[in-house]
Amino acid sequence: MVIQSQNAPGHVRSTKYLDRTRMNNALDQALDFGATYAEIRLMAETTSSVRLKDGQLEHAIPGQEIGATLRILADGAWGVHSTTDISNIPNEIESTVKLARAVAARRPSGSKPIQLAEVPVLQDEIHWRPKKDVRNTDLQTKLDMLQSIHASADDDERIISVACGWSDEHLHTELLTTEGMDRTWSFQRSMVNGMVTARDGGDPVSYRMRHGGEGGLELIEACDLGGLGDHARTSALRLLKAGRAPSGKLPLIADRDLTGVYIHEALGHPCEADLVAAGDSCLDGKLGQKIGNDIVTVVDDPTMRGGYGAYPIDDEGLDVREKTLIKNGILTDYLNHRETAHHFGIEPNAGARAQDGLHHPLVRMSNTMIMGGSYTDIDELAEEIQYGVYACGSRGGQVDTGR
Repeated sequence: MVIQSQNAPGHVRSTKYLDRTRMNNALDQALDFGATYAEIRLMAETTSSVRLKDGQLEHAIPGQEIGATLRILADGAWGVHSTTDISNIPNEIESTVKLARAVAARRPSGSKPIQLAEVPVLQDEIHWRPKKDVRNTDLQTKLDMLQSIHASADDDERIISVACGWSDEHLHTELLTTEGMDRTWSFQRSMVNGMVTARDGGDPVSYRMRHGGEGGLELIEACDLGGLGDHARTSALRLLKAGRAPSGKLPLIADRDLTGVYIHEALGHPCEADLVAAGDSCLDGKLGQKIGNDIVTVVDDPTMRGGYGAYPIDDEGLDVREKTLIKNGILTDYLNHRETAHHFGIEPNAGARAQDGLHHPLVRMSNTMIMGGSYTDIDELAEEIQYGVYACGSRGGQVDTGR
């Protein structure tokens, strides 16, 4: 296995939390106890959350959390130990190996031992530096920005409530493995969001808004916050007079937000290889088969800077890349991590994502989108439809991935 030490784009030396000598000795100890693979992954999160309700501050909560997960593969099963006591990790090696073996001993008859696909072993640091580090943003600046949204959104007597929120996070991750992986990476996310509620004698209606993604304060400064509030207000007021959507089978034009939710729920989740391997996906066994229209191409792209699902390295230490899930209607790939890549005999594609330092990685999406077609604008698309529905926005979705 080749070990590469590289200075990647965005390479900047940073403060590290893991004592390399002590933790690598602990990983070696795992091998001495009979493990085939072991890793220590630490995540340090610096967060901030602010909420206004009808112009009044409800909460302003800064936070900092550090957690680490020890993951050991022995006898073809995982043993996992998560902790906030980083210094105690070496003392948990033997018990975690024993846990893996206990899990292996209870493996259902016929199920295969877990194995990992081989990947390049890298030793480096990658830090996606924002133009303006959001950690340096004071509370008053955040409040002023939220008040700009509130003032525009509340500018009508039929608006009965406006809630606005701010959230940001700086994520710093370190990964050490028995294979020699030693990677450190960091990035930020920043977002404003809100909900406007209106009523005019009848039942209240609500409209949600949000803006943000991977990056720092510059993302929020680039947004017309007053315009964001204006749009939410006018949309909520329009809903007061809205009738029910027509029933029956009709042509539908969906805006980018709703289309994104459809693709995320109906295709993205069923493409997650851990769900496929568990028999919980309707796409099981359909790689290489035609599942959609010729014009449909769908990609999952964590390299798309600014998108909320962007990240520089996955939580198993793999460099990220764009993944084509559907090409001209044909299912071409599953989102995977090392375990599921080996299971299906496919190339690892850096889909391992952990919720935080205290959770082990699962296969999850990044920025999942349907690629554009031959139409140049909405007017050209609508010209071919005599009667149909134009649907905009979403409040999220949920799907049964097995159906």
